[in-house]
Amino acid sequence: MNGLLYHGSYTEVSKIDLLKSYPKKDFGLGFYTTQSKIQAEKFAKIKSARNNKLFGFVSVFEFSDKADLKIKKFDKPDINWLNFVLENRGFSNKIHENDFDIIIGAVADDIVGLVLNQLIIGTYGEANSTEAKQTAIRLLDVEKLYNQVLFRTQKSIDALNFKEAYRVKVN
Repeated sequence: MNGLLYHGSYTEVSKIDLLKSYPKKDFGLGFYTTQSKIQAEKFAKIKSARNNKLFGFVSVFEFSDKADLKIKKFDKPDINWLNFVLENRGFSNKIHENDFDIIIGAVADDIVGLVLNQLIIGTYGEANSTEAKQTAIRLLDVEKLYNQVLFRTQKSIDALNFKEAYRVKVN
């Protein structure tokens, strides 16, 4: 997975501080990036609008896997991915433990959030049932889900090299 990664925000991020990460995100605490410039620009606009900013920023990083990093990759949004996202977002009593440095998989965007909420409240049947989860995944299958790459540890952050940041206009 060597190459460029993008991080969209309301501010430029040239130095990554894992202590500033937020809980209950798709893959847990850490620094989120994407291989999609378009997705990063979308996130920058959304986050900037929420913070009443006229411009957002996309910070660009180069990743080179020099270290012995443990990487978990979800190739597609399936039941394992869905369970992992549900656990990290706090919709499960199961405490998910993982020792991965990097986690890669589909972004659970606003539409995904709606599907997850409908799953949890029982719209597709008993929320923990395989049938309900498969229904949720089928609904998500039609969505164009971009990927996200989560850097969970300082060891993984050290494999990122800040290249540049550029502004994107909110409207």
